[in-house]
Amino acid sequence: EPIGVRKGWEGLVNYNHRDRSTYGANFLALTKNMVQPIDRNPGSFLHSSHLNPKHTPRDRVPGFLRAAEGETQDLTDHVIDAVHRLGFRALIVIGYVDMLVYAADLHQQGVPIIAIPKTIQNNIHGTDYTLGFSTGLARGVAFIHELRALAGSREQIVVVETLGGSSGLYSLLVAFLAGVDRTIIPEVSYDPERLAHLTLRDKRENPNNYAIVAVSDGSQIVPEKTAQYTPHLSLRSRSQVLQAMTVEQAGALHEKFDLTEVVEIGTSMAGSGMVVAELLDHLTGEEVFLQPLTYLLRTGEPDGQDLLGATNFAMLAARLVKESKFGRMTAFRQQDAWTDVDLDVVTQGVKSVDVEAWYDAEEYRPKVSLIWSAQAG
Repeated sequence: EPIGVRKGWEGLVNYNHRDRSTYGANFLALTKNMVQPIDRNPGSFLHSSHLNPKHTPRDRVPGFLRAAEGETQDLTDHVIDAVHRLGFRALIVIGYVDMLVYAADLHQQGVPIIAIPKTIQNNIHGTDYTLGFSTGLARGVAFIHELRALAGSREQIVVVETLGGSSGLYSLLVAFLAGVDRTIIPEVSYDPERLAHLTLRDKRENPNNYAIVAVSDGSQIVPEKTAQYTPHLSLRSRSQVLQAMTVEQAGALHEKFDLTEVVEIGTSMAGSGMVVAELLDHLTGEEVFLQPLTYLLRTGEPDGQDLLGATNFAMLAARLVKESKFGRMTAFRQQDAWTDVDLDVVTQGVKSVDVEAWYDAEEYRPKVSLIWSAQAG
């Protein structure tokens, strides 16, 4: 009998066996009629959260578990207890690296786990394909092509912000397939002056007098020029720059500028694309248009490849449950097609860009060899 856990780990965290109402609020029986149409819509019908039970912020700890002190709590013991009390034969965990790393930790503590890799960014170790990658890639390319008409008619520089974090693999692939002029990734800090020079040259050489720059969220200015260009940024963009700094780097900036307002505004209101757009506007004197794609990439119906991938991963997971083969992750790999691998592989973190092989750090462009990047999984 399949049971859906609402909002990922949060559903297990909020379950209180002494309060029956918490079961209905956090768990859902997955009937055939309910499951049949879910592949026609984007998003998760069970909803999602970024909660990590090992480091649960105090304001998200349910009252019946809240300790008297501490900014965060480790609620792993409660999660394990909930799984045992509910009599679950196994947990099938679908998600990104952070979620799967916690799943691997639970498995080491005796919880029967099977994992399914799901992220648009396709950067989980152990598999060459993750759910959502094909749809996200196609949508990213399509959105950039649609932006060309606007950019050309207005003769603008367009900055497109894509998914990133600590890995620019998705951004490079989208940029390569969409024919973007320059691409900035987290693995290589960029020089604003160099980027501005190259972008202006791209614009002049384009018959329609426009240029497109893709920026992976999480990208940063070269450290030696951060202080130089921080004054030219808005408070929101300064907050993004500050977020990625070491304590020493942030301290050096505090000596030159009053960053109190930056700290107060928080670090979640701006992305790397906004920083690049503001810098290009300042350095080029051109009109720069910013278009974040991070939410739009997740809004489309799944394409054929992802429907096929989801179906194959589901059948693999069901087979693993039947055979009681736990601590495994479903995968697709070039050498052996649809298979399963040891879940511990996810603890290697995310796949980052092989800069030497796939990225021209001087020209801020992907190399042709990038198209073989999936084989590095």
